[in-house]
Amino acid sequence: MSTELSPRERLLLTTETMLRESGMAGTGIKEVVARSGSPIGSLYHYFPGGKTQLVVEALGRHAERFPRLAERFLDGSKSAATALRAWFDTAADEFESRGADKGCAVGAVSLDVRATDHEIRRACEVAFDDWISTIADRLPLRTERDRRSFATATVAAFEGAFVLARATKSGEPFRHAGRWLSLALVAQTTPKSERKPTSRKRR
Repeated sequence: MSTELSPRERLLLTTETMLRESGMAGTGIKEVVARSGSPIGSLYHYFPGGKTQLVVEALGRHAERFPRLAERFLDGSKSAATALRAWFDTAADEFESRGADKGCAVGAVSLDVRATDHEIRRACEVAFDDWISTIADRLPLRTERDRRSFATATVAAFEGAFVLARATKSGEPFRHAGRWLSLALVAQTTPKSERKPTSRKRR
């Protein structure tokens, strides 16, 4: 890891990477310190709250990237349906090119949180809500309820794609999810008068 980064930055970056690889259960303090190349004393200096504070801040850093991606793809330069498919196709390509072994840190940690992990669970909840709101604001659906509902389905598809992609070591789950989300959005935004009639075979 680059020594140009401060010990604090190295600790956060290492924690984020390990959360993506192994979730919270597989991210131990000793391993974070060893991989980051930072002295153990610096961890408790910068993160007096220990592992909880470290995980919460690492999740915050990771979560900030998702809204930027949503804004990049859903920027109005193309239809939202086309943008969604491009976004998921890009996620598939990047997942494969980066080793096909890393998931979403927020999703991974959400599966690990215990009833007593209030701060960490709240960090995950805030991240997901922010992602849903960012997507919903850029969807061409008529009502706020529909926009948030579709945005929730999009985030759920993204997280589910990570699970299947890691299991299969392939980005195809992202491509499938993006295709069907795109088709669903087209169906929801195309006026009934413009929809092609479905042909039915006579029995």
